[in-house]
Amino acid sequence: MLTLVMYYSLTGRSRYEATRISREENAELYEVREQRRRSMPNAYLFGPAQARARRFVYIEPIAVDIEEFDRIIIVCPVWGGYPAPAFNNIVSELPPDKEVEIYLTSDSGKAKARAETTVLVESQGVHVTNYQVIKTEDLKKRDKKHAKRRRQEKKLKKKLEAKDEAPAEPLEKAETDLE
Repeated sequence: MLTLVMYYSLTGRSRYEATRISREENAELYEVREQRRRSMPNAYLFGPAQARARRFVYIEPIAVDIEEFDRIIIVCPVWGGYPAPAFNNIVSELPPDKEVEIYLTSDSGKAKARAETTVLVESQGVHVTNYQVIKTEDLKKRDKKHAKRRRQEKKLKKKLEAKDEAPAEPLEKAETDLE
């Protein structure tokens, strides 16, 4: 079964999760981008209202043939309790008779209108097989843990390399010390 992970990310948290999912599922990864990149103030001021109103945004043309895939996984952030506006664009491009999984990333771990979102997606003639809201705070903690572990491993590696590079005691001196 060929799988495509389509995602939209403004801050990188949804990208992180989409990348993780695509590795686990051995799936192709595709980023959906808005034609004009949003500024953070614009996203915080206008994004939630656009998300609640289920508005569309101008996105770059989708350069992957979605028809080729049996399963499509959509990863998007939650803005104001609803999927970001780019989600609506992704949904409108879905071909019928596909399995769709929805992963929404949220700092609170909550999203409103789960049933409404599922109905919206299934109105495209697809079947929603999974719907999850992922708390990004957990991602942040996991990232910090991984970063700490990588720093510790790097430190240990440097110590081991330093030991290897330390000049070895001459063999003759070591033998005379034993006598």
